Amino acid sequence: MANTMMIQHMFKLNGLYKTPDGKVLKVVCSEVYNLRCFEIVNGNMVGGMIKIHPTSELAKSLVEVQ
Repeated sequence: MANTMMIQHMFKLNGLYKTPDGKVLKVVCSEVYNLRCFEIVNGNMVGGMIKIHPTSELAKSLVEVQ
């Protein structure tokens, strides 16, 4: 049996996460090879979609916003 990661359990769908540089990202889709996010500014999604590999250093540095 292959060892697969359950990315869906690592990041909450529609969850907000802060990056090390202070940006807040909303996860709109969580897949094995991509976290699809949008930056949130003043409660609104801005800019284009941001794709982050879920095992990247950036993904590991995301902190959930309560």
